[in-house]
Amino acid sequence: MRQGEGALSPWILGAIHELNKSGSWTGRIHVQKHLFISQILGVARPPTEFVFYDWGPYSFDVDREMVDLELFGLVSRCYPKAGYGPKYELTALGVDRMGALDQSNRSAIERVAHKLGSRPSQDLELIATCLWVKIREQITDRDPIVKRVHELKPKYDSEQIMAQLRNADELEQTLPA
Repeated sequence: MRQGEGALSPWILGAIHELNKSGSWTGRIHVQKHLFISQILGVARPPTEFVFYDWGPYSFDVDREMVDLELFGLVSRCYPKAGYGPKYELTALGVDRMGALDQSNRSAIERVAHKLGSRPSQDLELIATCLWVKIREQITDRDPIVKRVHELKPKYDSEQIMAQLRNADELEQTLPA
């Protein structure tokens, strides 16, 4: 198998494409959180495993594959605003390879990207962490969720966490098929 043709590649390419269409900055964190939210809410099944890491739920496979996709010319990155990380976009070759993702999964990742829209990476980090705590750690009451997320993400205060928990709740209500 040549690089850029793995089972995960079309998912990443599709996420980048749909996030860009939805007005997202489309950095690595955006792609990571998009695929995690798609998976944890059962909207789609990207073929990767997520662990909890510095910026919340994280897939080392997605990170490695994004490097490969760039090296092999399927994605490009640019720096449209000083002080911000890179923004990823598909090349013509990336658009072609994205076609390996079936229409059902394309529609699913499009729905998720539409819901995430232009949210900043910090919001996505908290939303994904709230979903991790609720679903993976099976903590269901609001106050214990906020407390646990604050333990995992001490740089955020309770109000910020509660606001993104409401957004996580809304995604949980509206996204699953």
